[in-house]
Amino acid sequence: MNDNRKAMPSVEAWAAYIRGDESVREQVEYMETLLLEDEQALELYMQALEREGSELPVLAQPERFADNVMSQIGNPHAKVVNMEARDDRRRWYEHRLFHYAIAACLTLIFLSAGWFDKLTPGPEHVQKHANESSFSEELVKVTTGWIDRLKPQGR
Repeated sequence: MNDNRKAMPSVEAWAAYIRGDESVREQVEYMETLLLEDEQALELYMQALEREGSELPVLAQPERFADNVMSQIGNPHAKVVNMEARDDRRRWYEHRLFHYAIAACLTLIFLSAGWFDKLTPGPEHVQKHANESSFSEELVKVTTGWIDRLKPQGR
């Protein structure tokens, strides 16, 4: 990029932009961006527009021009790009089915690797506790012992 492209265009450059001269053809995109972003550039553009306004062509029938523009706006064949509708579409990795597929794949990998076997105790641990009573049996014994103590002794 050349250096004059980064500098603020002068009133003469804005006048050339308004006329559509070839001298500013390579700066058109930069100048349009400046018009949208920089107030000083807009002021210079307005000064050039006032100076060049007398040389610009005049619309013969402004009302007819406005009517033509309005009819084109309502034209169903006109190409309309709806950017907001694109934002409503979910990406492929945001779908619920994708998450379920990943979870199923990971489960199969963990099963085949034997990771779930490490979560449960082995058979030696089960045989060690086979002779002991279960927790629920112990709870029933404690509860019945407590109820027996609450009963009157003279019965």
